[in-house]
Amino acid sequence: MKHSLKGFTLVELMIVIVLVITLSSLGFAGYTKVMDKARMTTELNAARNLATAYLTHASDHSGRLMPGYRSDPEATNLDGEILHHPINARYPWRLTPYMPQPEGILLCNGHERFLEADNSDYLVSVRPNLGINAVYVGGHYGSGSPLRPSPRLEAALGKYYVSRISQAVEPAKLVVFASARHGGGDDGVGNFEVRAPNTLAPDWSSAGFDPKLAASDHGFVDFRWDGKAVVAMLGGNVELLDEEELRDMRRWSNQAARANDPDFVVSVDR
Repeated sequence: MKHSLKGFTLVELMIVIVLVITLSSLGFAGYTKVMDKARMTTELNAARNLATAYLTHASDHSGRLMPGYRSDPEATNLDGEILHHPINARYPWRLTPYMPQPEGILLCNGHERFLEADNSDYLVSVRPNLGINAVYVGGHYGSGSPLRPSPRLEAALGKYYVSRISQAVEPAKLVVFASARHGGGDDGVGNFEVRAPNTLAPDWSSAGFDPKLAASDHGFVDFRWDGKAVVAMLGGNVELLDEEELRDMRRWSNQAARANDPDFVVSVDR
């Protein structure tokens, strides 16, 4: 007996095509998710090592914390060449001597390429994956600082930044480094500093985080890991924190932690 062989109808072909596309997209989505998880893990490890380097620096300086932003005339690049302001004021090159290598610690997830660029000294200084809480930890001595350390300001406002490990009320909760960005998209990843929600006034936007908006709207913090940022604390521990958690000033400011005030603003009546 002969059996007739029927070809696919147009509808059947369309169903097959849709199934193939759906399965392919699911496969790609799964692959993307796995890769994002791997990159997040890489940044978590980088943060741990960065915190270790920061604490090692403090140990070598009798517990004094490295300023988050301050010119260092002795700062050099990997070739031993002297660096100048503002490159030597940002934290990366000042902290590099305290890590085995910058790759995978200071620079990760593709940022290692900055070491090979023609303007590598500049790029490394300005685009580390994690920014430092310079204003409240170590002190921000730059002209753009909202609270540049000085005896006059400290007399009026109190000690608004920690300069020694022993001063920290809750070191395991005090932000030192966090995932940072200077712009939008993959090309915008990385910045040398992150800023708290409040200083002398509220500084963050009241709107929720949106990577399409200006990085300064949320203090250059990047919630790039499914709505969370990698954060390294003064205690050496590392966490993934979301926007709500990082709007809590007790995580940024020693004064806020002492006052137990999540909405803390630096002022003369403190």
